[in-house]
Amino acid sequence: MSLVVLTNIPTPYRTAFFDALAEAASRAGKRFHVLYCAKTEPGRHWPYDPAKMRHAHTVLRGFHPSLAGVHAHLNPGVLAELNLLKPDTLIIAGAWNTPTMLVAGLNIYSPHPRRFFWSEGHADAVLHKGGLVAWLRRRMYRTFDGFAVPNVKSAEWAQAQAGGPRTVVTLPNAIDVKAFARTSGSARAESRRALGLEGEGRVLVQVSALTDRKGVLELAKAFLALPPCDRPQAKLLFVGDGDRRAELEALAAKSEGAIRLLGQLPPDEVRRVLWAADAFVLNTRLDPNPLSAIEAAAAGLPIVLSAAAGNVQEVVEVPQTGFVIRDPADTSEALRAVLSASDAQLAEMGARAAELARTQFDAPAVARSLVQQLYP
Repeated sequence: MSLVVLTNIPTPYRTAFFDALAEAASRAGKRFHVLYCAKTEPGRHWPYDPAKMRHAHTVLRGFHPSLAGVHAHLNPGVLAELNLLKPDTLIIAGAWNTPTMLVAGLNIYSPHPRRFFWSEGHADAVLHKGGLVAWLRRRMYRTFDGFAVPNVKSAEWAQAQAGGPRTVVTLPNAIDVKAFARTSGSARAESRRALGLEGEGRVLVQVSALTDRKGVLELAKAFLALPPCDRPQAKLLFVGDGDRRAELEALAAKSEGAIRLLGQLPPDEVRRVLWAADAFVLNTRLDPNPLSAIEAAAAGLPIVLSAAAGNVQEVVEVPQTGFVIRDPADTSEALRAVLSASDAQLAEMGARAAELARTQFDAPAVARSLVQQLYP
């Protein structure tokens, strides 16, 4: 008996999780294998290094056309590979309309596995709510036996698309919590010195693409619109790049240092910024399951997250780790809340966030939970 995952390409977070999943499956007496459609995709810059991957896997041969920024995969040999592996459970991850994923759903090999679709989509994040695409999506969803989802919003969406009850297993984004946890009590002060933030007031940081989808301009304008008494010496940092960078730079230039753009940074530098901050902000307008909020939680930061984020309930509301931005067009209420909170209140929220990351989002814990759900 074996568990097989079919996904598009190896990415650092997924391969690390698959390593943990391979170990958890082995302990449960199950074989584990990953089928990748390709080694990489346009715009993805992660190297494929099989020597560092501790899970059994195959990169399928195929064709990978791109059209209007959409990268498809067609791997005709996927059915032959599945017939050789003979999984009892198959998890399909990625876009439902990828040709290879559609082919894998033909179920012409025997014995038929249980088929789960790993979906992060939800009603607030879907692009096509009606028409032909929506009809095709519902038809595809109804072919699956169950769904692997990261949060309640995604579970409700998958069941609605399937048109009836299906088995649902919880599969949140997993990270290496130890990599983001502050190493010592002095990590904050040391990180601030390295970033030139010594002696500053509250430091807020948003890590995201600098795009309309991430609500960066609305966040920056609302921050600057607060009276000086509501943000004494506070700083708002942006980590990332995107098509709204020039407008943000113009706002930063007039902000007397209150807004700073740090650009696209490597993971180690992103971690340093998180360690230097007092709170994390993500003013997204459309995000199925943002990973950046989970990384910030692992760093022990209070989370200020948009209600449009798919995992806002699991990451912020239920564990009470921060504040919710009810309307991404107006972040002033949430900004006032985090800036006026006492140091003790923020410390309590940060501690709850770190505990949440350790127990709910650490890769080995997520892998063990998934295996237990699939093979109770």
